[in-house]
Amino acid sequence: MTKNGRWIVSRLGSFLCLERNVLVFSVTSLLINFGAMVFQPFIPLYLASVGADIPETSLVFVGIAIATNLMYIPGGILADRIGRKPIIVLGNVIGFGMFLALLGVNDWTMALVVLFGTTAFSTLVQPAYSAIVAESVKVKERVRAFGTLYVLVYLAWALGSVLGGFLPYAGRFQLNILVVAITGLVATLGRFVFLKETRQRKPSSAPVKSVSYSFLGHLTRNVWLVLIALLIFNFSSGLLVSIYAFFSTMELHLSTTEFGIMVGFGYLASMVGAFGVGRLSKKFGIRTIMILTVLLEGSLIVPWIYSPNLTFAFLFYALLGFFSPFFFVGNQTLMNNVSTPEERSSIIGFILMTAGLGSIISPYIGAELWVLLGPRIPFLVSAIIAVGVIIPLALVQESLFERD
Repeated sequence: MTKNGRWIVSRLGSFLCLERNVLVFSVTSLLINFGAMVFQPFIPLYLASVGADIPETSLVFVGIAIATNLMYIPGGILADRIGRKPIIVLGNVIGFGMFLALLGVNDWTMALVVLFGTTAFSTLVQPAYSAIVAESVKVKERVRAFGTLYVLVYLAWALGSVLGGFLPYAGRFQLNILVVAITGLVATLGRFVFLKETRQRKPSSAPVKSVSYSFLGHLTRNVWLVLIALLIFNFSSGLLVSIYAFFSTMELHLSTTEFGIMVGFGYLASMVGAFGVGRLSKKFGIRTIMILTVLLEGSLIVPWIYSPNLTFAFLFYALLGFFSPFFFVGNQTLMNNVSTPEERSSIIGFILMTAGLGSIISPYIGAELWVLLGPRIPFLVSAIIAVGVIIPLALVQESLFERD
C-alpha cells in the first residue's frame, strides 16, 4: 500500500509538473495551514474569552515571538546534522500534540504557556521546511517551487479563516482547537510516509567545519542589508499582529463570521498574487518587486482602517493580501540562494532569528499605542516605519537575489 501511495504521488507530481517532494510538502502544508487558520486569526478573541485584555493579549504575542526566535538556530543546526525530514516529523508531532492542552485552559496565562510551547516546536521545523523545498528542485526553479507552495498555503489560509468564522465559538473556541490538532497530525503522518530526505551527507573523510566558521564567509554587506530590511519589516508588521481582530470587530464593527470571511478573502487574493510571483520576478527582479510590495501595502493599510462599510473593508483587505506573497516568496528564495547545501538550514535559522528580533517587543508597543493614542495610530505608525525597508533593500545588489 505504501508503494502504491508513493507511485500515486509521483504520477500526480509529474502531471502537475512538480517534483514529488514539493508536491507532498505543498499538499500537507495546505492541510496544516487550513487547520491552523481555523483558529489563528481568532487568537486575540480566544484570549479575551479566557480573561485577557488588549495589553495582556499583546504580551501573549510577545511570548509567541520570543518562542519563535529561540528555536530558529537550534532547528537549523538539527536539520543539518540529523536531516530535514526527522526534524519536520518530530516537531510537528510534539507541537500539534501539545496544542490539545488548550482544550483545558481557563486562564490567559496558561494559554500563553501552551502557545509558547507549540510555537517553539513549530519554529523548530521552519529552517528544514525551507531547505527541503529548495533542495528538491534546481536553483532556477526555486521561485516557482516556493510560489507553488505559497499558492496552496494561501488557499488553505483562506478556507480555514472562513470556516473558523462560521464554527460555533462558544466554549472558548474548542472546536477550532480540535480542527488544528487533528489536521496537523494527519498531515504529519503524510509527511512521515511520503517525504524524501534531501540533506547531503558528507563523506566520513571530509573535514568537519563548524557552522559559525563556514557562515562567516556569507556575512557580506549584502546579507547584512537584507537582515536590516527584514528587521524593520518584522517590527512594522509586529505592531499589528495582536490587534487586527480587535480592530476589525470593535472599530470596523464586523461580526466574528464577517471577520473570518474578510481574512479568507485576503488569503484568496494572496493565492492569486502568488501565481504571478515567478513571472513578475523574472521580468522586474525580486528586489524591485519586494520594494514595490512594501510601498503598496503601506499605502493600502490607510484606506482599510478608515473603511466606511463591509464592502470597502473586504476590498482593501483583499488588495493587501494580493501583494503580500511577492515579499515572502522573494525572501524565501533569497535565504536559500545565499546559503550552501551543507549549512543551509543553519544559515536560514540564523537569518530568521536575526530578522525576527524585530517582532519580539512590537506587539506590546502596538497595543500601548492603541491604548494611549487611539486604535488607528498603530496602523499608521506601522505604514510609516515600513517605508524604511526600502533603503537597505535598494542598496542590495540584484545579483544576490538572482544568483544561480
